[in-house]
Amino acid sequence: MKRNEVMALIATTILMFAVCLSASAKGKRNVERGMTKQEVIAILGEPKLTSFDMYGDKWEYDKYNYLFGDSKYITVFFDRNGKVVQYDTRIIEPNSQTSNVQQPHPPTPPLCDGRCDPDDRMNYGYTLDDASFNILYNKVKKASFDDNKFDLIEVASLGCYYSCAQVVRIMKIFPFDDEQLKALKMMAPHIVDLQNTGLIYKVFSFDSEKEKAEEIIRNSK
Repeated sequence: MKRNEVMALIATTILMFAVCLSASAKGKRNVERGMTKQEVIAILGEPKLTSFDMYGDKWEYDKYNYLFGDSKYITVFFDRNGKVVQYDTRIIEPNSQTSNVQQPHPPTPPLCDGRCDPDDRMNYGYTLDDASFNILYNKVKKASFDDNKFDLIEVASLGCYYSCAQVVRIMKIFPFDDEQLKALKMMAPHIVDLQNTGLIYKVFSFDSEKEKAEEIIRNSK
C-alpha cells in the first residue's frame, strides 16, 4: 500500500473514532461515562434538582462563580443501573437570559418494545444517529480494500453502538457470507436491540450461515 493511502486510512480511522466518541458521550468533563451516583456526588455534590423517566435519572446542578459572576448549569444523565451515560454543561453569563451553549438534551435511547435483552445491554450505550452512521457507512463503502473496510469497522466499534438495521447495512457492503460474518463479529458486542436480530439472520440465504450468525451474537454477550 502506498504511503499516501496509509496516511489516508489513519486519518479516516481517527476521524471515525472521534465521531463515535462524540456521538456516544457529549461534553464529558470531570464526570466520566460509567460513573456511579456516589462518584458524581463526590465530584459535584448533591444535585439541586432531580427527575426521572423510563430510561433513567436526570440530575441538575447550578454552580455560581462568585469571582466572575457567571453560572455553570450542569446536567448529568444516568441509565437505569445508576451509571452515567451523558454529561452536559452550559455557561450563563452575568446579566444574560440565555446560555452561550445550547440547552443540553437527553440522549435518544434505542427503541425497545418490552422484549429487550435480559442482560439489559441497551443501557450500555445508544445507537449512532443517522448522520453519524451515514459517515461511517460511506467511509466503509468507499474504502479501497476489504482490510481497510474492516479496520474502519473495528475502530468505529471502539466507541459506537448499533441497531440491528445499521449492522445489516454494513454487512451488505460485503458480497460474500464470510465477509458479512466477519463484519457481524466485530459489531455484535455493540448491538443494543437484540430483540431485532431476525433482521440480521435474513441477510443469509442458507441455514448454516444463519446458525453461524446466531452463534456470533450469542457469544458476544
